[in-house]
Formats: sequence, structure tokens, C-alpha cells
Amino acid sequence: MIRVGLIRNPRSQRNKRGGGDMRTQAAALLGYYFAEPATPAELAEVLADFARHEVGIICIDGGDGTVREVLTALPAAYGGELPKLAILASGKTNLIAADVGSPGHGLEGFGRLVDDARKGFLGSHLQRRPLLEISWPDGSHETIRGMFMGAGAFTRATDLANSSIHARGLYNNAAVVLTMANVLGSALLGRDRDGWLDGEPMTVSDGRDNGRDGNRFIFLATTLHRLVMGLWPFWGEGNGALRYLDVAAHPTRLTAALAPVLRGKPTPWMLADGYRSGVAERLTLGLSAPFIMDGERFEPGPGGTIHLDAGPVVDFVIP
Repeated sequence: MIRVGLIRNPRSQRNKRGGGDMRTQAAALLGYYFAEPATPAELAEVLADFARHEVGIICIDGGDGTVREVLTALPAAYGGELPKLAILASGKTNLIAADVGSPGHGLEGFGRLVDDARKGFLGSHLQRRPLLEISWPDGSHETIRGMFMGAGAFTRATDLANSSIHARGLYNNAAVVLTMANVLGSALLGRDRDGWLDGEPMTVSDGRDNGRDGNRFIFLATTLHRLVMGLWPFWGEGNGALRYLDVAAHPTRLTAALAPVLRGKPTPWMLADGYRSGVAERLTLGLSAPFIMDGERFEPGPGGTIHLDAGPVVDFVIP
């Protein structure tokens, strides 16, 4: 039987509402291979121990932020032979689990995962995804690894969700819908008092040009294959695992462009009027404002430059 380990975030949204039974049963079933690390240093130590004991599947009980922390620490612990992962989606948005799949929530999902592992079935259904790696060439921050990054209006929308929408008890699809409604309602109705449409100063280069300068309304990049509610604001062909969306400040005819952008089906006029999307192996961004990686704010650092790369490939398993 392949060895299963569980890393649980007791502070994730679903887990905060209880979870004593989950903790007790997981500890009883897995013993040494169950952990609730409280700091990045503790997580690194847990993963190193998992690697030494040849844990082949790591189940993550948390949201996108917990998954990002595990993905960031995995290569140092496991080297080039990364374990398979499974996600018990218990966070606020769970974009990653919505794409790669999940065995479920809490005891039910965990029990299904362990049962299939014992029967030798686990691993028959895989979703393979490359990681999105963000590095700081000025060395001001260690490399982070995740799946979804955003800047410009996306950073401000995430701040809005964290400060008001999540506080009202709305998560997952409901939070996505309400956040978009707040942002786009102000912009489209001409009441952009907070300057959302002004965007943020940014330089974007995909390695095939000298970089595009100017304020950006929104920038997104991901290695996921789908988002929630059928949204997919990406298009373009080419080699590479990174999908990106790059929309200039004060986008032309935003009302008319909104539906095509969200479906990833741009009209010809959009392609000439500041709505860009494509595929790349590396993107280099010049930023002066924070960006979001899987739900958390990060600063661009004193140099104001970050690299986005397609990193190692990880297999996600579901029963």
C-alpha cells in the first residue's frame, strides 16, 4: 500500500468550525504521518520527515493558501521525485481543488482517500499540472510555488473580498460572484471613484518582445486548466504552460468586452485595443504594487521585478 500523509490547516475556513473528530481519526489512522504545522519551518520539517519515510501521497486539508505553502516547500524536501497530492478543499475559494478535483471534505473525503489507498486503487485517476513559480531576481524573497497569480484590479478585489465579503460568510463561488459584481459595477456604471480603471504601473514581457509598459487594469497568470463557474479569461496558442491575461488601464468598451473576456473568446477589435492573452514558459513583470498568489499578498521587492515560470509537474489524485 502506498503510504499516505496528511497535512491539516486547523485555521482554514471549514476546519475552524470544528474538526475534532477529523483530527482524532486522522491521528489514529496515520499516526506519525499526520501533522498540523503552524509555521513554514515546521512544515519544512514535516515534509522532510515524510520524504525520509517515503510518503508517496500527501493529502492537504486546507484551502489554496495551504496548498501554496506545501507546493513551495515540496522540492526542498523531496528533490526531483515529488509525491502525489490530494486536496480536501476546506478554504475560502479552493480554486486549485476546483480544477484538479477533491475526494471531498472532512472525514468523508479523508476516509474515501485512505480506503482507496489500502485497496490499491488510489492513483488510477490523476490530474497533472505544472506549478507556477514566482521568483525575485533581487533576492528579496524566496521562490514561491502555486497555481494562480493576479495583479492590478485583482489585488484590490482580493483585498475587498478579505475585508468585507468573506466577513459576511460568503465563500467559494458566492464570493467570486459578489467580488466581481462590486468591482465591475463601479467601473461599468461610471462611478469609478476609487480609480480601479486607472490600473497599476506595470511592465509585462513574455520573452518574445522588449516588454509592454504602461498601467494595467488587470493581469492574471495560471497553470490551472479551468476556473470556477466556467470562467476562463485566457486565449492564444503557443508553447508553454503559463496562461496569462493582460488588460490595459481604462480598457476600451469594457461593457462589450466583458463577456468575451470571461469566456476567453475575444472579438477582433479587442485584440487591437489593449486586451491581450497568451501562452508562455516565462513571464517577467515589473511592478510597484503588491500582487496576489493563491489568495495571499506579496510585495514585488525593492527591485520591482518578478519572474513567473512553469515549474515542476505535480500529480493530483482523487478516489
